[in-house]
Amino acid sequence: MNTSNIEALERELLELDAAFLDAVLKNNVTVIERDVPDDFLSVFPDGRVANKAAEIENVKTVALESYSTDEVQVHWYGDTVAIINFRLSLKMKDQNIKQVRDSHVYMKRSGSWQMIMGQTTPILQL
Repeated sequence: MNTSNIEALERELLELDAAFLDAVLKNNVTVIERDVPDDFLSVFPDGRVANKAAEIENVKTVALESYSTDEVQVHWYGDTVAIINFRLSLKMKDQNIKQVRDSHVYMKRSGSWQMIMGQTTPILQL
């Protein structure tokens, strides 16, 4: 892939990822149902492994007030797999801000990018 192609693909992936995070913020399950594939896998901060149905239930009930991302990096594995890794600061209702590391794995299938896996790991304050 040439540099301009990579930059365009990264913008596309980051827009998809922002749409996913905004859907969580707004409890918008329609976006999750549409954009997340049936074989989606997620690992929640407490270690639970979740499928698409569990992710949808989480989005319905999560009390997220705001979020911000930084330290965003996109790692490429050929032309069809990319991992977005970033630090996520979360403000949950009636709680202090928490920071986690998120990794979202995207795969290109039938010409479209899909998030096939997400992992959230708490950043411990030692």
